[in-house]
Amino acid sequence: MNEYHATSRFDVKSLKLGSAMHMRYRHPIFLLFRYFYLILVPIGALLLYLGEQTFGFLCILIGPLLFMRKVFWQYRLIHGAKSSPQTGQELRWTFTEKRIRQESKGHEKTLNWRDFEDRFLSPRGILLYLQRDQYFIVLKSAFSSQEDFEAVTKLCETKIQVKS
Repeated sequence: MNEYHATSRFDVKSLKLGSAMHMRYRHPIFLLFRYFYLILVPIGALLLYLGEQTFGFLCILIGPLLFMRKVFWQYRLIHGAKSSPQTGQELRWTFTEKRIRQESKGHEKTLNWRDFEDRFLSPRGILLYLQRDQYFIVLKSAFSSQEDFEAVTKLCETKIQVKS
């Protein structure tokens, strides 16, 4: 039985990349509309020029705030993770045909493939979803080789049955 090992860190870099991958996978429409919010700024300036003060100022203020929502969500995610006992720790992963094992200082968890309801596979990493918005992040850089990363990606593809 093949075992594949990965060592990741529960840190800000991983959380930001995982958050970006999650947004791209679960909320692609939001990412598309995010850039349209910036159009509100020139529209607001045009409205101010045409004499519509209230709505013009509103567009100029609201556009950048809506655009920055992703940054606010990431800040909330990172701020919430700081209280986790695993913050900054190394996480050791072992992937086999039957299960996934996660270990860190003072923590040990074994999960079966059927415990996951979804996965997102990217060239930069893997998101393993326990629930709709609760996921584990295993970055490509956590694996010792490209072959191990590809093997685990294939395992995730075949073992995790996506639940609708």
